[in-house]
Amino acid sequence: MMNKSLLQYFALILIILSIGCEDENSDDLAESGTIYGTITFSGVWPDSGQVLLTLDTSFPPTGPPAKFEYVTSESLADSKYDYSLDNLPFASYGAISVTYWPEDYPNGTYSMLGGNFQAMTVTQDEPELEVDLSAIFE
Repeated sequence: MMNKSLLQYFALILIILSIGCEDENSDDLAESGTIYGTITFSGVWPDSGQVLLTLDTSFPPTGPPAKFEYVTSESLADSKYDYSLDNLPFASYGAISVTYWPEDYPNGTYSMLGGNFQAMTVTQDEPELEVDLSAIFE
């Protein structure tokens, strides 16, 4: 009977020590990543159509973007747009691009305004990546 109580006592001590020795840094680890930056626009903003910021896992893109957002002329401050693509899975991304899609698309074609077409890697150790872009309306 004494050995069983002693065994339970040691088990309880072991549990308390295990909880107390939990990795203190685990709360500081990012659960997802962010690519952010500023897009500087130049040229004349079109009267119609849409401007789209897209993040693709590969370049050239082979499917839907990993993230996207619409950019409007009203969202600019001094021809600049601050963006933040949040809650990204940790991965390597192949391209971030700014494109203009006219109202008559798909009968017309879209225009590439600018982008970054080099690998961008978001990791748990480096969850935030700043990528500034230039976009030119011609």
